[in-house]
Amino acid sequence: MKELLSNSPKTVATVTTKDDLAQLSDIEMVVDYDVLEFRFDNLFTDKAAATDLVKTLQTPILGTVRSPEEGGANSISPSDRIALYHEILPLLELVDTEIGSLSLPEFSDFTAKVAERNIPLVASFHDFDAFPGASAVAAQMNKAFELGADIAKVAVYLDSMKDLFGLVELVESHRNEGRLVSAMGMGPLGKVSRLVLAKAGSCLNYGYLQQPNAPGQWSARELRGLLSEF
Repeated sequence: MKELLSNSPKTVATVTTKDDLAQLSDIEMVVDYDVLEFRFDNLFTDKAAATDLVKTLQTPILGTVRSPEEGGANSISPSDRIALYHEILPLLELVDTEIGSLSLPEFSDFTAKVAERNIPLVASFHDFDAFPGASAVAAQMNKAFELGADIAKVAVYLDSMKDLFGLVELVESHRNEGRLVSAMGMGPLGKVSRLVLAKAGSCLNYGYLQQPNAPGQWSARELRGLLSEF
């Protein structure tokens, strides 16, 4: 999987609803993505159906149980989140949790458990309300790698081209040093940022199957088509 990510930018389709599960169950559907992210926080009440479906799919699966503090659904406690992560790890090709969560007592052995399975770890940071500044974003990326992540992911609100260009510089800098990063904007410049940052070297670029779950997203089909053009 690490070799796959080191080549061209990859499109991730996020699975969040029962309707998404039903769509993926259709074996005749056109595949418009490279990776499927199953958001198990959104799918918490449909966990059994989601895990059963994952077992049937050939597409690489990224599993996430997002923290409520960074946009996660269903107000799942850290102890319940880590229990769910350990349950789904055998089904995954990649796993994502927040940089902040990796410092929680409940997650103290999470990085080691992921490494035992040789699964790339995405450590993520989200700010839905503002751009926290290039230095703060850079600090989060560095912290992700210090905590043992294979991929540093940042998703931040963008309404300034200056801030977007600052994020582009950070992505290019890490990629030039051989580190894998994923970066995207939300808000007014969300859509354009996802194209520009993919071109700069963002390895995972997120879209939706049927409805957005973050402001400024393309559908996975649109995003993959656009990325294939440049």
